[in-house]
Amino acid sequence: MGKYFDFRGRKLKHIILHFISAGIISALIGFVFLILSCPGCISKLSSVVQNVGYSLFLGYGLFAFGFVFGWLETRYVFWIKHTVKSLLIVLGFSAMYSSLVIFGVNYIWHSVIGGIPFAYLIKHHGSIMWIEFGIFYFIALWFYARSFFFEWRLEVENKEKLKREALQLQYESLKTQVNPHFLFNSLNALNTLIDIDVESAKVFTRELSRFYRDILELKGKELIKLKEELNILDRYMYLQQVRFGSKFSFTVVNQNQDHAMVIPLSVQMLVENVFNHNVISSDNIISINLNISESELSLSNTYVPIKKEVESTGLGLKNLKDRIHYLTGKELIYSVNKECYKVVLPLIFIKDEDITG
Repeated sequence: MGKYFDFRGRKLKHIILHFISAGIISALIGFVFLILSCPGCISKLSSVVQNVGYSLFLGYGLFAFGFVFGWLETRYVFWIKHTVKSLLIVLGFSAMYSSLVIFGVNYIWHSVIGGIPFAYLIKHHGSIMWIEFGIFYFIALWFYARSFFFEWRLEVENKEKLKREALQLQYESLKTQVNPHFLFNSLNALNTLIDIDVESAKVFTRELSRFYRDILELKGKELIKLKEELNILDRYMYLQQVRFGSKFSFTVVNQNQDHAMVIPLSVQMLVENVFNHNVISSDNIISINLNISESELSLSNTYVPIKKEVESTGLGLKNLKDRIHYLTGKELIYSVNKECYKVVLPLIFIKDEDITG
């Protein structure tokens, strides 16, 4: 079935009710037209039976468009992203389907069964077929409107969900940075710097303050430029460099993608996970490599997992994966082996068809 027109999960009685309803509506429409076109025919049982049979034959063919349209919209109809293209597709398909059903039913019923030449039928009763086309498009319009409404509602719900997830992602990153463990390490590093180098301590304090300020300024933003994200990452790496010294190395290969954008704090969060989930010591020097190519950003690091993982909700990574898939149609890919952990983050370009739709 289609994205929205789906009988799966419904009780059998509901399916039977839909079937019966379509039959009753078809029979009533046929009976009304019989009264209007031949009032005296309603007194003849054979005429009424013939009219009901023809109406059911044609009506079920027309109402079956709902199932066929369900198949069509699953594959080719995207009202929000490709409105004009989708409209042309459904109109073209509807014209072919309605022509096949209406001409086919009339040919079988009147020519094959009734023995009336089809050319004669077209010439003298063609107006009836035009009325049938009108009825079909009235039915089809209901399916179009229903499909568009459901997709529009789903789009609105997805946008609201993504906004919540964006705030959740920022909250997770901010919460990680302001938790007592992080503050303890930062203040401990600051205390050590004060005893050794007052000027370095001032720089550390300034960078720590700017790091928090940058995070707070991201509130409400769904996308930021990659270079802005890398600036935040630079401040974060400076703080970690003061804390760990030469116990890790960090290299960046950047192709200067000036137009590339990312989800706020996405790269910073991935790098942060390296520090949170790996043993970092003089005996376990962690190598972190950031490579920015034409369409993606890959982060790889030495993999020395700690035995007891730090407490994490896992919402940050899940939200990031969901938002990337929604915005680009691509996946956040990660792989791990005994020595290396790698994650690939698709870059986002505003002019991409997936973004502008």
